Amino acid sequence: MNRLLSIPLFLLFFAACSSDQRPEQTIPTLVAVPPEVSLLSELKEEGKLSSTPFEPSTNPKAIIQTSGPNAPQKTPLPRLLDDQGQLVSDQNGNPFILGQGGVSPFKKYTSEEGLALDAINCAIVDVRGHIWFGTNGGGASRFDGEAFTTFSDAQGLVENSVRSLYEDTEGNIWFGTIGGVSKYDGKVFTNYSAEQIGDGVIYAIGQDQEGNMWFGTSSVGAVKYDGNRFEAFGKAEGMGEDLVVSILSDSSGNLWFGTYGGGLSKLSNSKFTTYTTADGLSSDRVRGIYQDSQERIWISTIGGGVSLLENGEFTSFGLEDGLAGLVVRAAQEDRNGNLWFATERGVSKYNGESFVSYTTAHGLAGNNVMGMVLDGGSNLWFLTDGGGVSRLDGEAFTNFTTSEGLAGNIILSIEEDQEGNLWFGTNGFGVSKFDGESFTTISTNQGLAGDIVFCMMQDEQNRIWFGTGGNGISIFDGKQFIQWDSSDGLASNEIYALHQDRKGGLWIGTDYGINYIFEGQNHYFNTENGLAGDVILSLFEDQTGAMWIGSVDGGLTRFDGEKFLRFTTSQGLVDNDVIRVSGDEAGNLWIGTSHGLSYLSQSQVEDLAIQADQVLHFQNFTTDEGLPNNLIQQINPLPDGKIAIGTNLGISTFRPVSQNETEIKMEEMENFNSDNGFPVKDLTDGQNGMFLDSEGNLWAGTGSARTGLVRFDYPNYEQIQPQQSLLIKQVRINEEVIPWHTLASEDSISDSGRAVADLFTQTSDELITLGRRLSSEERQRLRERFKGIKFESVRGFYPIPEKLTLPYRHNHLNIEYGSNEMARPFLVEYQYILEGYDQEWSPILQRTSATFGNIQEGTYTFKVKARYAGTSDLSAGEWSEPISFSFAVLPPWYRSWWAYVIYGLLALSLIYPINIYLRNRVIKAEREKAKERELQHAKEIEKAYEELASTHENLKATQSQLIQAEKMASLGELTAGIAHEIQNPLNFVKNFSEVSKELMEEMEDELKKGDLEEVNYIAKDIKENLDRISQHSLRADSIVKAMLQHSRTSAGEKEPTDINALADECLHLSFHGIRAKEKDFNSDFKTEFDPNIPKLTVIPQEIGRILLNMLNNAFYAVNEKSHKNPGGEFKPLVLLRTKNTLGGIEITIEDNGTGIPSEIVGKIFQPFFTTKPTGQGTGLGLSLSYDIVKSYGGDLRVKSNTDEPAGTSFTIYLPSQP
Repeated sequence: MNRLLSIPLFLLFFAACSSDQRPEQTIPTLVAVPPEVSLLSELKEEGKLSSTPFEPSTNPKAIIQTSGPNAPQKTPLPRLLDDQGQLVSDQNGNPFILGQGGVSPFKKYTSEEGLALDAINCAIVDVRGHIWFGTNGGGASRFDGEAFTTFSDAQGLVENSVRSLYEDTEGNIWFGTIGGVSKYDGKVFTNYSAEQIGDGVIYAIGQDQEGNMWFGTSSVGAVKYDGNRFEAFGKAEGMGEDLVVSILSDSSGNLWFGTYGGGLSKLSNSKFTTYTTADGLSSDRVRGIYQDSQERIWISTIGGGVSLLENGEFTSFGLEDGLAGLVVRAAQEDRNGNLWFATERGVSKYNGESFVSYTTAHGLAGNNVMGMVLDGGSNLWFLTDGGGVSRLDGEAFTNFTTSEGLAGNIILSIEEDQEGNLWFGTNGFGVSKFDGESFTTISTNQGLAGDIVFCMMQDEQNRIWFGTGGNGISIFDGKQFIQWDSSDGLASNEIYALHQDRKGGLWIGTDYGINYIFEGQNHYFNTENGLAGDVILSLFEDQTGAMWIGSVDGGLTRFDGEKFLRFTTSQGLVDNDVIRVSGDEAGNLWIGTSHGLSYLSQSQVEDLAIQADQVLHFQNFTTDEGLPNNLIQQINPLPDGKIAIGTNLGISTFRPVSQNETEIKMEEMENFNSDNGFPVKDLTDGQNGMFLDSEGNLWAGTGSARTGLVRFDYPNYEQIQPQQSLLIKQVRINEEVIPWHTLASEDSISDSGRAVADLFTQTSDELITLGRRLSSEERQRLRERFKGIKFESVRGFYPIPEKLTLPYRHNHLNIEYGSNEMARPFLVEYQYILEGYDQEWSPILQRTSATFGNIQEGTYTFKVKARYAGTSDLSAGEWSEPISFSFAVLPPWYRSWWAYVIYGLLALSLIYPINIYLRNRVIKAEREKAKERELQHAKEIEKAYEELASTHENLKATQSQLIQAEKMASLGELTAGIAHEIQNPLNFVKNFSEVSKELMEEMEDELKKGDLEEVNYIAKDIKENLDRISQHSLRADSIVKAMLQHSRTSAGEKEPTDINALADECLHLSFHGIRAKEKDFNSDFKTEFDPNIPKLTVIPQEIGRILLNMLNNAFYAVNEKSHKNPGGEFKPLVLLRTKNTLGGIEITIEDNGTGIPSEIVGKIFQPFFTTKPTGQGTGLGLSLSYDIVKSYGGDLRVKSNTDEPAGTSFTIYLPSQP
C-alpha cells in the first residue's frame, strides 16, 4: 500500500502543504526563450526510443457475479414511502426519488442559536427584511441575520404561544396567540383580549384593502377589527365553519378563509361563497391558502394533500403525484416560480410538472413542517415542530457520501459511459457506478485490479478502463474484466492518466513515463527520450491532434508524432509541477500547477504546429491576480464559456475575457466553498476528480468525509447579489449600552416630544437591550449619569434616539448597524463616514460597528453603506444608498458662547493700559537703537576678526551638531507619535475627573440632608470613576515609559530584546508621528513577523533609532508619490517583515514609493548625502544606521526600482551573537 500512494498523493499533498511557504517567485509575463525540442527521428537514430510489439499475456478474465457474496453491492437512493412504509410510484411504476438524491445544503437554527423554542408555528418577513418566528410557548423571536431577539409576555406580549403573525400596511407586527392578539409598533405592545375579540385562540391574521384587520378564531369564525370595534363572521353569517385557521387577501380584493371542516370560504362584495369536497376540493379541512404569481389559488389541506383552484376548477395533488404527505399546512412560491408545500413528512417542491421532496435525510431540521417563508435574498426558511428552523441555500449543490451508497468518501476520478451512468473511482474502496437512482460498488471482490482508482476512460468499444494505484489497468466490458500490468509491458503499475487519441492510439501515463500503444506496437517514452518528466499526471489532446503531457517537477511536454517540445518556467510556465492540462472549446490551453494557473491562447497553440521553436507567451494567474488558491488540481471548461477549477479552497469559476491575441482577463469570479456558505471542501484528492457530465452537472470529489462527492447543478445555478438594505441598530455612549426609552425622562426629551415613555415601554427596552429589568434606583442613577443628554424621540423596533444632543463629557460614541442579509451576513461589506469628523470613507470592512472618541463640539452626520461582497474579490455587487444618523456635541463650558463674551470683555478692559505701555516701550527702543548704531561700526572690525578665528571651530562642531539634530528629529517624530497614543487615556482621565467632581458636590448635598443610602450610591459611582481614572493613568504611564525608553540619549546597556515587539512599536510611532505633522498623510502598512525569532542582546534605543529612521524614510517616499498621483489610483503601502535566518535575524522595510535612482543607490550611506529638499533632512540618518548595524557585526542592504512597480527595500541583518 505504501508503494501505491508513494508518488502522486505525496507530491500533491506536499504541494498543498508547502504552497504558502514556498519563496515568492517573479513570474514573467513574456520570456524570450523557445521550447526545448527533441526530434523523434533523431531519437530513433540514437537508439533512445523503445518500441516493441504489444502482446499482452492471456490474463484470467474476472466475470462479474450477479448473485452471491461477490455480487456488486447496490444501494438505492432514498425514495418516497407512504404511511405504511410502502414504496410510492408514479403512473409508469417509477419510484419518486427524495430530494436530489443526496444531502442538500440546509442550515439549521435551534434554541442553541438563540431561538426562543424549537417548536415553530408561524413566521413572517418584515419590511426591514428581518424574520419573525412565532413559537409554541416561548413568544416570538426576531432574526436580523446575526442574532435572535425574543419578545414574550415579559416585554408585553399577551401570551407566549404564538399561532399567527402578520405585518400590516403601517409596519405594525400583529401576534395571534392562544390568549388574544398583540400589536407591536416597535415601541410598545397593545393587547386585545379574548373578551374583546370573542375568542382568545387566534389561528390566522389578515388585512383587507380597506385596512381592516381580520382574525381567524377557534369558535366564532373570522373577526373584523376596524380600529374601533370587533365584528364576528361565523357560520351563521355564511362562513363555512366557525373554526378559521387561514386568511388570504387576494390581488382582486377578495378575502379567502380556510376553515377546519367547512371547506374554503370566499368573501366578495359582502357575500360569502363556500367550496367543499362536493365542488372538487380535496378535503374540507383547509390549513393554508396561497396565491401565486399567476394569481392561482393553492389550498393546503389536512389529509387531502393540495388543491389548485384555477379558472373555477379544482385540481388535486397527493402521494401518487409525488407529494411527501397528505397533511399540508402551507404553500410558498420561490423566485423561480416553483411551489413549495409544508407537510407532516417533509417539504415538497412542484415545478409545474413533477414533485421533489426533502426530509431530515437531506438535512431538514424536522419532517413535521409547519410553514415556510421566503426572505429578501430568495432563501427559503422551513418551520418545524420541535426541530427549529431550516434554511435551504438553493438546490444547486448536493452531497453524496457512503450514507447514500458511495463506495468511499474520497473520490480520485470520475467518468461517464455512453448510457449516461457515472463512475466514481475512490481511494481504496473500488469504484461506484451511479445510474441516477442507485449506487453499485465494484471492487477487487468483483475482479477489479485494485481498489485505488486514479483515472478512468471509455474507449471506442465503449469499454471502461480503470487505472489503479499499484495494480495496473482493468478493462471492463460490462460483464468481465481484463487486466494489464507491468508483465504485459506497462512501464509501471502506477497508472495516473489514460487517453485514447483520435487515431485510436492508447496513452498510458505512469510514474515511470508513458506507454503509447498503437497498431500493435508498444512505444515507451520517458525523460531520456523526450519527456519533460517521468511522473505523468495529465494527458490532453488539442484541436491540432498534438498531445500535451503534464508531469511532476518536469513541466509540460507537447508531442505531435514527430517531435517533443518541452516547456518549463524558463519558457514562462507558472510552475514545473503540472497537475492538470485541459482545453476549452475555443482551443485555448489551460495548465494547472501546484503554484498557479497558466493560459496559452488558441492562436499560439495553432502556431506551434507550424513553427516549433517560436517563443510563447504564457499568461500566468496566481492569488495576486484573483485566484483563491495557487494549487490548481482540476480544470473543466463549462458550456457557457466559463472555466471551473478545483483548488484547496473548493470550486471556483470565472469567465475569461479576451484582451488581445495572447491575453485574457478573469471576470465574474465565484468561489464555492464552506467559508462562503457552500457544502464544498478542498478539492485536493485527484487531478481527475472533477467532471462535467452530459447534462451539464459538475461533479467533484472533496477532501472531506463529511462532504464527500458534490454535484453542482451548474445549468440551474443563479448568482444572487441581493441589494442591501441598512438600518442603525444601536447607539452607545462612552462604551455603555443605553436603554433609550428609560433615559427618555422630562430632562432628556425635548419640548417637541415631551410625552414621557411609559413604564412598560421602558421595561421592554431594558429587557431587549440589557437582558434584565432595572430597578427604580438603577434607572435614576442612569439618568443622573447621563444628565444633559437630550433627544427628540426614540425610533421603533431598534431604539435609536432622534436629534441627539450630547454634552461634551459624553463625546465618545459607538454606532452599530446591519443589513437585511439573512443567509450570509459574512459576505456583506460596509463603509462608513462621520461627516465633520472623518475626511474620507473608511476602508471596506465586514465589521458592523463604528467607534468615535473625543468628538469636538459641532453637528455630525454618520453615514454607512453596504454591498454584497460576493464569493471573491472579482464578484462584489453595487453599493447601497447610504443611511444616516445625525447628532450634535455641545462645547465644554470654557468654549461656550457666554465664556467667549467674558473673554471679550476682559480683553477690552486691558487694551488702554497695554497701549500706553507699548508706546513708551517703542520710544525707549528707538533711543537704544540710536546708541547701538554709533557703536556698531567700531564693533564690525572686531567682530569680523572673531568670526574668522572661530570659523575653524564652527566647522568642527557642525558635524556633531547635525548628528545631534538627527537624533532630535527622531525624538520629535517619536514624541508626535506618543502624543497621538497618549491623547485618548488623558481624555478619559479628564472626563471622569469632571464627573467625579460633580458627584462630590452632590454627595455633600446628600450628607447635609442625611440621606446615607444615596451617599453610598454616589460613593460607589465615585469609586468606579476613580478605578477608571487609575486604569487610564496606568495606560498613560506605560506610554510615557515607552517614550523615555526610546528617547534616552545615553549609550545605554545591552539587554535581551524582543525585536518583533520593538519593530511593531516603532512602526506605529513612525506612522502617527508623520500623521501628526501632515494631516493629509495617509498610507496603509502591513506586518509579517516571524514568531520564531529569538530575543537579541542589543541596545534597544539604537535598534529603535535605526527602525524609526528607516520607517520614516519609507512613509516619506510613499507620501511623496501620493502627492504626485492625486487621482487616488496609487495605494501607498509600507511592509515591515522579520525573519529568522541561520545565525541571526533579518528585518526588512519595503515601500511602493518612487524608488531610488540606480546612479545614487551607492551614495545613500555616505554622510550628509540626502535626496530630500533642503531643511527636511541632514543626510546622516542612513549613515548612522549603517555604522550602528556594522558595530553589531551585521549588514544593511538596499534594493530599489524606479520603474513600475517602483519601490525600495532595506534589509537589516543582525547576528544572534554579535
